[in-house]
Amino acid sequence: MDPIERSDTLSDKAYERLREALMSGAYKPGDALSIRGLADTLGISATPARDAISRLLWERGLQSGPFRTVLVPKLTKESLGDAYEVRLSLEGLAASLAAPRYTDTDVAELEAIHKGHVKAVNGRNYRAALAANESFHFHIYERANNELLLEIIRGVWLKLGPSLNLLYPKYVQTRQGVTHHEEIVSAMRKRNAGLARKAVEADLRTGLQELVQALQEESRL
Repeated sequence: MDPIERSDTLSDKAYERLREALMSGAYKPGDALSIRGLADTLGISATPARDAISRLLWERGLQSGPFRTVLVPKLTKESLGDAYEVRLSLEGLAASLAAPRYTDTDVAELEAIHKGHVKAVNGRNYRAALAANESFHFHIYERANNELLLEIIRGVWLKLGPSLNLLYPKYVQTRQGVTHHEEIVSAMRKRNAGLARKAVEADLRTGLQELVQALQEESRL
């Protein structure tokens, strides 16, 4: 069969924008979304906004709430552990695949993203820090040259992204995230697959510990 040619629709573009916002932590766990609110934010009609929300409900990036509301899911300790089991396996693999493929230009780009992350952390601009963190990680994973692996990682980040807000501001006070990113950049500069995997996994393990602690503190409030 001959392929059907078409450009992205408004629904597709709205979906991509909302999906990216969830992955990068633009929304927090428990935030409520509405079709009208999303439509107004994106400057579109209600229909493509509704389609985008419906797709993300199906992907479990969003969940239905009471009184026909749509909510950003809250992760439990158990679901967080499940997500990080997948992250450790797949993101460590992606880093090891990407490292030998890194060019001098790639290293320079990764260093620039890292500097932007540090600047956001130092300025306590946590929204920008979350966005830079996502850009940093996916700069690496996209260079693993494995579309299936990348697709699965993106699916995990869709569900996890909002919960990364729980890392701030405490996580930046310890500077652990910054230190791990410096180790990752160093591994990529050396094109060392083993070091790259080890550094990414260390970053993830530290983040998991902090997130579990944040969830425990939140449950006591």
